[in-house]
Amino acid sequence: MKRICIALDYNPSAEKVGKIGYEYAKALNAEIFLVHVISDAPYYSIDYSPFLGYTSPFNTGSVVLVKELMEGASNFLSDSATHLGGGKIKTAVLEGEAGVAILEYLDENKMDLLVIGTHSQSSLENVLLGNTAVKIVKHTKIPLLVVPTKVEQ
Repeated sequence: MKRICIALDYNPSAEKVGKIGYEYAKALNAEIFLVHVISDAPYYSIDYSPFLGYTSPFNTGSVVLVKELMEGASNFLSDSATHLGGGKIKTAVLEGEAGVAILEYLDENKMDLLVIGTHSQSSLENVLLGNTAVKIVKHTKIPLLVVPTKVEQ
């Protein structure tokens, strides 16, 4: 395994996913690729606590240009890469439905492993988004490291 993709979202659990993926890649001396997907607008209206100072760039009812979303996501990935240890971590902002975009990226870039988190989502999120991790598990052609990230309440 020489090419490891770590998928991050704006959920605070992304820090755990990133750290575990980074340590795994380091142990295997693998290339690291951080990705974030800009999905449909409803995703960005869901309120998350900040991770590394980043929150969802949408406020309910506001309109944000795709360029601003791309810049925000790019900055998020850049800061995440620095937080994880910098070095030669590559980043990519993807567009589209999260599961499909990630699966296409894995295939196009010949990834050997995907590290992804799974967290409990509200019923509304599941209706709007579906469960990205489940979609990827069902359709991927490569091994996955699925990091449980549910926060105990």
